[in-house]
Amino acid sequence: MQVLKIKIFFIACLSFSYSVNAEFKGKNIIINSGIVSIEKNQNKVFFENGISIKSDEFKIEADKATYDNSSKITTVFGNPATIKSLTEDNLYTGSADLITFTETNRIKLIGNAFIKFDDVNVSSKEIIFNAKDGKILLDK
Repeated sequence: MQVLKIKIFFIACLSFSYSVNAEFKGKNIIINSGIVSIEKNQNKVFFENGISIKSDEFKIEADKATYDNSSKITTVFGNPATIKSLTEDNLYTGSADLITFTETNRIKLIGNAFIKFDDVNVSSKEIIFNAKDGKILLDK
């Protein structure tokens, strides 16, 4: 029922704030949060109060998140935000102050970034990796 309410507001493009376990479903991505705010003028959705993001490949826990409908980029903020793979054949865990991802499999961990996969630990200011296989990518 909550998803339906949020979709109605999306269609109407109204600014609002909705609390108590709000849920947003995107392309194979579900975002649960305590508060969801839509800003029509900015074309953005803001999530606050305990964020849980789940896709087919990963799960993210964080403090707050922003979805930019123009760029299709989700930005997640935490102290730290954590990410964990959900596929048994591709196990990785990571954390950072900021995590960004798009509808592609490319994920950026920014600020105090850390990822562990295949018994390898990597720490850096920024790590870019593929969510499907956990492999580190070069910035293009």
